[in-house]
Amino acid sequence: MSATAPAKLSHRELESEVERLRHENDKLRTIRDALIRQVDRNHDLTGNSYKLFQSVAQIESSVEKRIQRLARAMSEAKIARRQLQHAIDSIGEGFILYDKDDRIVLCNRKYRKIFPELEDLLKPGTHFNDVIQRAAETGVIAEAVTDPQSWIAARIAYHRTRRCQFQQLLSDGRWIQISERATDEGGKVTVVSDITQFRRLEDTRRLSNLAQQSDILATTVASIAQGVMVFDADLNLAAWNSQASMLLNVPYMDMHAGTNVRKLLRLVWRHGATVGRERRDAVREWIRDVKKRHPLRIEVSHSGGRVIATNFRSMPDDGLVVTMTDVSPQINAAKLLERSNEELEKRVQERTRELTRLNEILQDEVLRHEKTMADLERTRKAAEAANLSKTRFLAAASHDLLQPLNAARLYLSALETSHFVGQEGHELLDKLGNAFQSTEALLGTILDISKMDAGGYQPKLAAIDVGALLETLKAEFDALAHQKGLQLRLVGSSAVVWSDAQLLRRIIQNLLSNAIKYTETGSILLGARRKGRALSIEIHDTGSGIPQQDREAIFEEFRRAVSPTSQMSGLGLGLAIVRRAADLLGHEVKLHSEVGRGSCFSVVVPLKTTGPQLRAQQEQDGAGTDGRRHDSRPRTEGHLFVLENDESVAHAMTTLFSHWQMESVTAPSYLGLLDLVQHKALTPLAVVADLHLDGDIDGIDAIILLREHFGHDLPGILVTADHSRAIKERARAKRIEYFSKPVKPAQLRAYLFHLSTEAGADLVPAADPMPGA
Repeated sequence: MSATAPAKLSHRELESEVERLRHENDKLRTIRDALIRQVDRNHDLTGNSYKLFQSVAQIESSVEKRIQRLARAMSEAKIARRQLQHAIDSIGEGFILYDKDDRIVLCNRKYRKIFPELEDLLKPGTHFNDVIQRAAETGVIAEAVTDPQSWIAARIAYHRTRRCQFQQLLSDGRWIQISERATDEGGKVTVVSDITQFRRLEDTRRLSNLAQQSDILATTVASIAQGVMVFDADLNLAAWNSQASMLLNVPYMDMHAGTNVRKLLRLVWRHGATVGRERRDAVREWIRDVKKRHPLRIEVSHSGGRVIATNFRSMPDDGLVVTMTDVSPQINAAKLLERSNEELEKRVQERTRELTRLNEILQDEVLRHEKTMADLERTRKAAEAANLSKTRFLAAASHDLLQPLNAARLYLSALETSHFVGQEGHELLDKLGNAFQSTEALLGTILDISKMDAGGYQPKLAAIDVGALLETLKAEFDALAHQKGLQLRLVGSSAVVWSDAQLLRRIIQNLLSNAIKYTETGSILLGARRKGRALSIEIHDTGSGIPQQDREAIFEEFRRAVSPTSQMSGLGLGLAIVRRAADLLGHEVKLHSEVGRGSCFSVVVPLKTTGPQLRAQQEQDGAGTDGRRHDSRPRTEGHLFVLENDESVAHAMTTLFSHWQMESVTAPSYLGLLDLVQHKALTPLAVVADLHLDGDIDGIDAIILLREHFGHDLPGILVTADHSRAIKERARAKRIEYFSKPVKPAQLRAYLFHLSTEAGADLVPAADPMPGA
């Protein structure tokens, strides 16, 4: 052990080490004496006794050296301790060090001087709890005088924290600041500073501020508009302002310090103030009973209609303060308002009686209107039933109507080969055959229109090679164009679209036929151009053009944009067929025309973006045409989700779906539908949504959110009366089918059938009748 190591030991540890070495030295002396005696008795001539004695002597010498080193270490430790004690005694603050067991290790002279009552305990080994217990018993701390146990608990709580600082007042009037901090070994260092001078300076400064504030307060009270009177504990007037005498109508000279409150009240009553007897008794009782002085307010009336609101408040020293405010303007305003309210109530009652009479008249008008509407509704239903009956009759009688015409054509063919007919007869037969041919075409067109209106025509959607279709139509119409001296030009296309081949051919054929029919000179251009995910098939001509006012009428039955004196053939059904077929397929027909320069008719058809092999691979991988992964299982079961906030429209749509043997649910908002779906655990087939719904989510966003909720590309149909381009482009960008209101049942049914064809199951029966279509 080094000579400097013991200096780090505490005084108690050094004393323990000295005691242990003394005990060991005593044992060694006992052993030495025993060995010497043993040598004297045995007279060992071999020299072993001497060797043993020599060993004992060496041990004794080693022990003596260790004792000397220990003595030097103790001396150095005493010197270091004495130096440390001198150092902490020279500190201007009180210093005390506790070990990890909360026992005193060191305490300086300043600490003992601050707490002379505790001097006998301020020595090494004394526990912290003993020190504070003595402090509480002797009343050293002012706070401990009234409740010593509470102070002891608070002091122990401070001592247990790693770091704290607080101030305390001693019983002799001194102020101290105590700062404590934990040591690394788990002990605690406490520093106590005398801050009496600082506290006295602070108190002096605060009293000076209070004097200044008192002057400010007196000036403020004298300047305010309210009256103020202050009475001391003996109920004598101590302070007041001039406004108080003015508001109470008491001469200022009659108010002086020491005037009793009861005498002052008698002065107030004597100078004309009036107040109810009950309120007067309440003031007397309030002044008499100090324990029942709750805030009191009375209104004092003076001559001339002046009203003074007087407030009585008690003060901590049993005195009282009275404040007065002139509330005459508020009282007058309240009375004026009360009169206005009474007049307003009378006017409201009169107007209510008038409105009641008008309401009775209006109810009578509503009843008559409802009766008229009911009659109109019955008339409308009868007209719809008659129209539906007519349409069904035409659709059902097509075979019977065309059969006699077919027989007549056979008889005409027989006459043409007969030798009984001369040259003039053949000319008549040719004209008759043309008439029959026109009749057949007209009847076929009318039947097609009736069939489409009745929903009996079910489109068969498939991939169509546009280039091949246009080339075929050009070959068919080349001769007719050449006969009129027109040039029919074709721009080839490699696009593939998704449509019904027969209906699409009929649309382009009618548009091309019209272009040749109504063009006298120039050329016809047939081609197609891509527009995003769709293809616009266009027919340009150099005809006379169509005036603006006729551009909608030409799509109606038996309407043409030519003068009545024109010799042009046809009854104006071609474009009617085009419009119905396009609506049935969900295609858009456009017209651009300039009078005198020509016209351009076009039909916009969706492109088929994937081929059969790619589609099969995507279905196998579970991915859609947009490259995202979707559920590839056929959607053969589930409900149609209808989002419509108009109850009548929603009911009509669900009734129509019921006639088509399809299950559906409806809700006025996205959140309402989501709650219904989650509550009933429904599976969707498709979503039919209006654009404008209840809540902040419109139809397009609702379809997108439902797709995210169910995790697959749910088919969406937007049915809206908003025909703006922005809405159509927004729906197209989200792969949502757009239908304009009023929606055609046949068109909607065709699209649902198209979805069923894609899904691999018949969601909509193809051949059943369409009630309400």
